[in-house]
Amino acid sequence: MRTVFKIIIAVLAVIVIFGTGVVADANLEISSRETLAPDFGAPGRFVTVDGHKLHVATIGDIAKDPSGAPLLLLHGFLAPGHVTWLPWANRLTPQRALILPDLLGFGHSERVTQPGAYYTLKEQAASLATILDALGVTQVDIVGESYGGAVAAQFAAEFPERVRRVVFMDAAIYAQPALARVATVPLGIGRAIVWHVLGGGPFGFIAQNCKDQPSCRWMRLAHVTGTTDALIAMLTTRRQTPDDANLPQRLSKITARSLVIWGGNDTVVPVTDGDRLALALKSTIAIVAGAGHLPYLDQPEKVAQRILDFLQPAP
Repeated sequence: MRTVFKIIIAVLAVIVIFGTGVVADANLEISSRETLAPDFGAPGRFVTVDGHKLHVATIGDIAKDPSGAPLLLLHGFLAPGHVTWLPWANRLTPQRALILPDLLGFGHSERVTQPGAYYTLKEQAASLATILDALGVTQVDIVGESYGGAVAAQFAAEFPERVRRVVFMDAAIYAQPALARVATVPLGIGRAIVWHVLGGGPFGFIAQNCKDQPSCRWMRLAHVTGTTDALIAMLTTRRQTPDDANLPQRLSKITARSLVIWGGNDTVVPVTDGDRLALALKSTIAIVAGAGHLPYLDQPEKVAQRILDFLQPAP
């Protein structure tokens, strides 16, 4: 019995030592790799919103969109921001002119490393309104993916007069990300996990997407100073302010025509959330068979054509 007990203690000790080493290494890697300024090589322009510099890129002439209003693409909860749409977004041109903002904390936009109201959906939506004003754009169609889908819903509810049509793609409307709980784990553990999953860690989605691409823009933007801590700040900020209604309850305020698109194999936000969203919006849901949480990457042509068909102006 004592021998078994000693073996168990030894195994646990090895696990603790190994885990401590992994966490320490991750935090050292964050410090050594996240050294780039957010505006390095930025292709677009910067708009200052409440003292924070936000980046927005455009493709095509947004003043002369063939449909009468440009298309606003809102990225998901990945550090690279708007570049996660590229090169897929080029499939939407020349039929549409595109606006691709980097939400606060992402892409080439400023990293704010403390939780705050600026990371709420309400403030992210308000920032979009300021960006559109700076671009001289009064009305848009929107595609919002994952976290960007939640921001799109908030924007469409707050500024209904500025939205003609909206596409919700695997939109994170109904739940705060599970990683929000993990981000607060002390001793650098939560920080290491966030870096590995959402940031520039070697096992995360960004690294997998950048495999065999030495100068991958996704990874370079994950190396902007403060990226991991900004992600943690967002995860630990309540998505809704205390005086603002719960987002699902605000869906009834969306007057724009809508389409829901969902990856049939999405393991991040379940398809049942898509069904629920389509029902709440009295909308149609298009399931992309064989696609995961980012269906525009898994089935690029099919998703692009489905969106363009929906966004065609009425005869």
